[in-house]
Amino acid sequence: RRALTQRGATRTAVPPGGRGMPCSVSGAAPKQDCASLPRPRLYLYPECIGTPPWQAADSARLNWLWLALRKSEYRVTDGACADFFFLSNYRSATKSSERVATLLNKVAAAYPYWNATSRRHLILMPCDHGPGDCMWKRNRAVFTGVPDAANGLPGAAMPFSSPSRRSLGFVTYNGDPGRWNVFAPGLDVRLPSHEMHECGPFCGLHRLPPKARLAALRRHSPWYDGRMPAQRSSREGACASAAASGAWLSAPRRIELFFAGRIPKGGPRGDVFRHHHARERFVLIDSAHERTSSRRVSAASDALLPNRSSRADWFPAAMADSEFCLSPLGTNEGDSDRFLPALLYGCIPVFSLADEARPFEEVLPWDSCSLRVHETDLPRLHTILASISRAQRASMRRAMCGVWPAMLWTRLGFASSRPRGEGYLGESGRADALA
Repeated sequence: RRALTQRGATRTAVPPGGRGMPCSVSGAAPKQDCASLPRPRLYLYPECIGTPPWQAADSARLNWLWLALRKSEYRVTDGACADFFFLSNYRSATKSSERVATLLNKVAAAYPYWNATSRRHLILMPCDHGPGDCMWKRNRAVFTGVPDAANGLPGAAMPFSSPSRRSLGFVTYNGDPGRWNVFAPGLDVRLPSHEMHECGPFCGLHRLPPKARLAALRRHSPWYDGRMPAQRSSREGACASAAASGAWLSAPRRIELFFAGRIPKGGPRGDVFRHHHARERFVLIDSAHERTSSRRVSAASDALLPNRSSRADWFPAAMADSEFCLSPLGTNEGDSDRFLPALLYGCIPVFSLADEARPFEEVLPWDSCSLRVHETDLPRLHTILASISRAQRASMRRAMCGVWPAMLWTRLGFASSRPRGEGYLGESGRADALA
């Protein structure tokens, strides 16, 4: 809500009614008193707008967000009142540029809102590698200077590869402005990872049974003081506890930089390993090859994490003992997801792209609690980190209070061990990702 409000909710006049019904709906939606509705006002196109060939079941990875939007107090049923228009997504093993064009053409033909407000249309993007991963073919011809008509797209000047000209906004996990994601600041919205994501709040805890994961998160996080919001007499959230001003903020941690995950030979992950695998206090673990003859583990890893093979919670324990946590793009430029557990364990996130958009960065103080390092500067990462004083590190951790509650989907009920209505770390959810 806050990210959309930041984009402005000035409504362009939209003609009432439509040019046909998109699916079997009896009667038109009733008119609403627009002035009485809270902002930002969201209009959700019916999921059957694209069938065939799109199916509601294809709304795979973000279907939980679609359901939350349907229940939102900001949802309107009268599109003439809307500030933003949401399209559902599909996920298929077959990438299809034709399906994308089919959906947009059906919307443009059936509703009056597209041509009047195309720059306020958003589509839920289901893939962490961006639109080229599962929405349309990774065909350069689709991306480079081909007229919209040649790609079967409605409206003028809307090639997907040109953020400065693109009209349709993406609601996505990936903030990479290049490659296949083409994130456009001010138009697209980057979301934080959710609980069921591979590296969400319970990242690195997959070896524990579901009921033990929440306990491990709380055990290692400095933000949890054992109390729920109702037990606190004044200020909101876990950041109001003694932990937020405790000695741990400036206390030295044994590990200078931590990363565990797949480490290919190329890309930012490979560059960091190549230049720093022998660096003191740099723990870099290639989880894909750790138990094979191609084992790639930095020299400091075994000394600082000697029991990781037998300890199911070694990953959060390592982050909680690290000054900085690398959050690079994923394999094949997937989303950089390590920032979320890093924040939850008080570890300063290091993004490996200088122009990568961070989740909800229009409204959150990311620059106060994280680093962005250009790819060309990764060889001297140790020098950059060493230049940050103990006082600066403490200040950055304190600033995390303004970010980590907004990275959690506290008010959504996932199928996990977290009791319904209970925060991950004692937060109430009033400042969560939906806020």
